[in-house]
Amino acid sequence: VEADREKISFRMQVYEATAPHRTVLDLFAGKGYLSWLYAKHGCEHLICVEKNSRYFKALKRNLSEFKDKVSLYNMDNLRWLENHLNVEEPITYVDFDAYGSPALQIQRFFAKYPVRQVMAICLTDGLIFNFRRASNANLRKLYLQDFYLEGLAGKPGEPLSIQNLGEYVFQIQRGFLDILAMRFGFQAYPLYFKVNRRRTVAYSAYLLLPKLVGDADFKRYVGLRVAK
Repeated sequence: VEADREKISFRMQVYEATAPHRTVLDLFAGKGYLSWLYAKHGCEHLICVEKNSRYFKALKRNLSEFKDKVSLYNMDNLRWLENHLNVEEPITYVDFDAYGSPALQIQRFFAKYPVRQVMAICLTDGLIFNFRRASNANLRKLYLQDFYLEGLAGKPGEPLSIQNLGEYVFQIQRGFLDILAMRFGFQAYPLYFKVNRRRTVAYSAYLLLPKLVGDADFKRYVGLRVAK
């Protein structure tokens, strides 16, 4: 799964289209297949977080040639976000490449990190897998909204069609980003959404921009007097 060529192709298209990058954050770094490409293709600083000790050893070996611009952490990514995320770090690209759902990590990231510049985020999301296997995951807690499966499934756990399910999952994910954007003051625009060939996860990317200022804020910004 980690070296999926389709995923790598989508990731690198977004990465190159939104370059140059100052700091890249890879929260699910694994053995470093994508991290190596990010370091190779021009970021100033790469932060990689990987919990699995065996994967982390491989990650260190694979990124050894970039040691001057790479920071590696062998720890849980939620704990890293809580204790090590620096809000002054100029992050322009984040990879949420989860095996399951990255929703908690996304919530924790934006609860702490303000979007002050253009940023691209890429997701690998196992939400579609939860639907197909009738998982007992608390999807409402993860995605901050209710789920309505009626009409999407024939027999329990069997979607009417993968296309309909993919479209519904995209709506859920888009709604999730919109909720976070309103809550934490940024704008989010989808760049792509694609269910993988094995129909177990979805690959997607979003372009984030700082929140547009209001009229009074704009007047202050350009030095005009604001009527009281």
